Amino acid sequence: MGGKETALALCVLVLISSVTVLVLGEGDATGETQPNPSLANGDPLFQGEGHDHSNASQHVAGSDNMELLDFNPLTTPGNAEVQVASTADGRTYAYLAGWNDMHIVDVTDPENTEVVGVFNDPNTQVLDVKYLEYNGREYIIQQNQLIDPGNADPNVGEWSEPSQVSAVLIDVTDKTNPTWIDSWYDVDHPTGPHNLYTHMIDGEWYLFIANPDYGECNDSIGEACGGVTIAHLNLDGSAARNLNGVPASGLGHTIVKVGEYEVAWSTTRGGWIYIHDMTVQTWPGEDPTDPRFGRTFVYGSYWEAGLRIGDVTDVPHPVHSPGAYTVHATLCKTGQGNPLLCRWRAPEVGQWMDFLDLDEDGQPDSGTTGNENGGRVSYIHYAEPYPEMVDLSHVGYSDEPVHLVTAAVEVLSTHVGTGIIYLIDTTDYVLEDGQFRFLPRLIRDWEIPYAEDHCYGADCEAHPNDDEWLLFSPHNLDTTHFETTESTDQSHGGGWDGRLYISHYHAGLWVVDVETLVAPTDPNDRVGTHAEATVAYYLPHGEDGTPLDSSFYDFGWVPFLWAVEHHDGITYASCISTGLYLVQLDIDEPYRLEGTL
Repeated sequence: MGGKETALALCVLVLISSVTVLVLGEGDATGETQPNPSLANGDPLFQGEGHDHSNASQHVAGSDNMELLDFNPLTTPGNAEVQVASTADGRTYAYLAGWNDMHIVDVTDPENTEVVGVFNDPNTQVLDVKYLEYNGREYIIQQNQLIDPGNADPNVGEWSEPSQVSAVLIDVTDKTNPTWIDSWYDVDHPTGPHNLYTHMIDGEWYLFIANPDYGECNDSIGEACGGVTIAHLNLDGSAARNLNGVPASGLGHTIVKVGEYEVAWSTTRGGWIYIHDMTVQTWPGEDPTDPRFGRTFVYGSYWEAGLRIGDVTDVPHPVHSPGAYTVHATLCKTGQGNPLLCRWRAPEVGQWMDFLDLDEDGQPDSGTTGNENGGRVSYIHYAEPYPEMVDLSHVGYSDEPVHLVTAAVEVLSTHVGTGIIYLIDTTDYVLEDGQFRFLPRLIRDWEIPYAEDHCYGADCEAHPNDDEWLLFSPHNLDTTHFETTESTDQSHGGGWDGRLYISHYHAGLWVVDVETLVAPTDPNDRVGTHAEATVAYYLPHGEDGTPLDSSFYDFGWVPFLWAVEHHDGITYASCISTGLYLVQLDIDEPYRLEGTL
């Protein structure tokens, strides 16, 4: 064994020895520490001299509780977001954004998946897709964004074809024939949308579009410089179709912008402020005295402005406020989203920027406070509320229902570490002059347990390489709630389990237990807690990676995960360079749909 291999083996041995967990099961009443079996196979973050990031055979790694069900290379590489949905006839489909297309994959038989439809969208990048069903029809919303250098952050009017930077509505009721319905181009956001989210508010579907900032944005006239476009979907069956003066459908009539949400700039610390992704949730609490009861919030990821919460409950609505809806929809359409005409704004009702202070200087690490480290703790890229209010009384956290939000960073280059996931308590609030505000507080962070032994990109002293930016960074995640019994519970009891399914670009899929993050054995041992909370990991490696024809995302790494989604007991991983992977975590198997076992 060479010196490098010996050092690696010793490193793995030391790490496994140091990241043990306390097991107090029936067979171990003495409280002796045991290694976490999910980490028994050692460090899967491969890098260094002689390693080929694109060679699938060099990335055969995963915990023993993960099994590959199927790999589908699709028809082209360049894959991004994935959405999975089951239809009324019992079939299940995965919808994958691609560099210039959207794939529809029949995954009803998870060990024999098949591409059944492709929607081509040339001359752009399709990075996000969202599925919805309404009035017996099925739709996909996708975003188009030109992101390569030379096309990124353009000024207004640089393109003659707005569809290259638009949100696009597609009817996918017939999976073999996806059909374009409408597009929305926003002159206030000429870079094009980067992320989408759909949510129903009082019986009507709304579309939320995250828009990157651009150089000539003028916030002094009310432009939402990197804000969230809010649009009503005037679908077949919508109440808006009965309003006088509102056209029924087609180009410019189905995606109807009615307003925006934007960060309160005065409350930021400066630095890199940029809306990247967002999610939307109607408050899941059942306490009618809580002022948030029944209201709907957008959870925005604003990089160094952190987690931002906006109240979108009172958005112009064709049923509850038809007069306001008609006025705002008309003005927004007249100016193609121009802020001088399109004036409705969702108020900001919460924020969180209390990033980790790893350099212990008394300030959260960030670009403006020091120890930026490529955004390891401060580039908040994806935030998602937990699906339910949870009872954490059984772990001694709170006797009242708790609302949780996870927030993940995206890291460009580090001198140490891979990138942090935060678990945040967003239960508390305060009333100020009759207006409520969330009071978020950090519960715990998580990072790949081997993170302290790694760095990447230009800032990595051990392996400096400009081309390896993003290498082990987290990207997106999916939060899943499981109702359990004494026989099915896999965590701390209490009648539920919660797991985070996290995509890391070249570090693969990682699964983390929520209850363990809330109540670890030793809260003062960060790395030990990260290891204890780790349920599983898997590096997809179906075939050698294919470099994309892109001057921006021109990586051919495998894995190179954009997103993962958990659906009915199966985890779906979208790899940019290779395709779609279906993976089975052993403790998820009881939650698979009948007929997919």
